[in-house]
Amino acid sequence: MKVGSLYELTYNIHLTGESRERWRKPALYLGEDPIHRSDGVTVVNHKFLVGGRVLLADRTFLTSLREIKNEN
Repeated sequence: MKVGSLYELTYNIHLTGESRERWRKPALYLGEDPIHRSDGVTVVNHKFLVGGRVLLADRTFLTSLREIKNEN
């Protein structure tokens, strides 16, 4: 994943309803968004801008995204 790159959903893994519709738009990758829990565990999520909303995804979701290549 590259910060600033656009991605699209390649298949609807476990998404239903509103979540699926949200991810049908191009997603701008904003980078990692780690959560540091009080028990010392760090959970790394990934942040995207999709249709004007910031959405978080875990690492398992990244496999369902494909980079949109610039044709220029």
